[in-house]
Amino acid sequence: MREDCMHMRKRFRRFLPVPRHATTLGLLSFLTIRLGSNLRFLRMARIIARNQAVQLSTEHWPRVSVLVPARNEAETISACLASLLQQRYPDFEVIVLDDGSSDDTGNLIDAVAAHYPQLVVLHSTGNPPAGWTGKSYACARLAERATGEWLLFTDADTVHSAQSLEQGISLASRLHVSLLSAIPCQRTETWSERVLVSFLLDFLPLVAVSLRAMWHRPSGGRRMPRIVANGQYVLVRAEKYRAVGGHASIRSALVDDFALARRFQDHGYTVALVDGTSLLACRMYRSAAEVWQGFSKNLLDALKMQSAPASISTSRGCKHLLRTYWTAPLFAWGYASLFVSPFASLIRGNQTRLAHVEVCWLLLLRALVVWRLRRPLDEIFTTPLAAWSVLLLGMAALMRRIRGQPIVWKGRIY
Repeated sequence: MREDCMHMRKRFRRFLPVPRHATTLGLLSFLTIRLGSNLRFLRMARIIARNQAVQLSTEHWPRVSVLVPARNEAETISACLASLLQQRYPDFEVIVLDDGSSDDTGNLIDAVAAHYPQLVVLHSTGNPPAGWTGKSYACARLAERATGEWLLFTDADTVHSAQSLEQGISLASRLHVSLLSAIPCQRTETWSERVLVSFLLDFLPLVAVSLRAMWHRPSGGRRMPRIVANGQYVLVRAEKYRAVGGHASIRSALVDDFALARRFQDHGYTVALVDGTSLLACRMYRSAAEVWQGFSKNLLDALKMQSAPASISTSRGCKHLLRTYWTAPLFAWGYASLFVSPFASLIRGNQTRLAHVEVCWLLLLRALVVWRLRRPLDEIFTTPLAAWSVLLLGMAALMRRIRGQPIVWKGRIY
């Protein structure tokens, strides 16, 4: 009897890797197709933007309002504003809001305004009203003062090329979109930045979301199951922005860029995410603590917004909740099969031949993104560490959510 039990356990252990390898190879095949489609879309967008720029050079350029919310951005705000004020674009304005900064941000903004009288400066000292996040309220206030046909929301830690507005408007015009977002060139210097920033903001979006399908919204009013945007560069048509309710309609959203893009799409407006590495650069965080706090703040909400509508009825909410309970384990199984098990097999020395294929395949996908976005080559080999770090981020954020602990960001509690 004991021998029979041992024999069955051995057979089970031999069978167990089969579904895992099947899942891994299936996911790698799917992600390869998805990445190939996205890279073709990015290339197409770049080509048509170049052609459209020539066409628009003899036509009317719409007025653009560049809107910059800034809170405790003393290290970056001067360079950001200087890059925006030196745009090679015929008709634009720059409006910046010092959102109750406790550092020298307000004084630095005023110093820039002394050299550029066309810069419109707003100062705020209070906290946002109840139910608002700080950034959404700041963006809403900036939009109230804007006079442009297009609004560009951009972060205070970005630095724009001289053709940022020109290329952005060209892309939005040629793609016929109401909301255009862009993937910036992410500047990374510390080890924590190099591990996580590009993995989360470049690699995962390009393998997880169909950019072409997001641009070609499904017919029949059907929602895209996944949508992505980057708040460092969000260019919207002002008329459509006000029609969807602006930032007031997403006032409590921590992931405001995803929420705004979803809001546009839910109202039938076209959105697109393009390669913006020639438009702007950004260094989001400057230490391991900032990387951890910044990404753990957004991770769970970003995942939730990939499937949850901005507003749902009670019955639909129950269905979504039930769907979450069975999709969450599937997501965890797939993530572990793709990013954990192959590397664990190599470490243990089990199934090394197939594990080598899986690991090399995954690193090849990362290499394609690194090559396309001109990232440092060493980021390819940080892929497993990045994937495991995301697991830790997610687990820590989930435990904080379960315990009811608030999120603290830039001195404000959410």
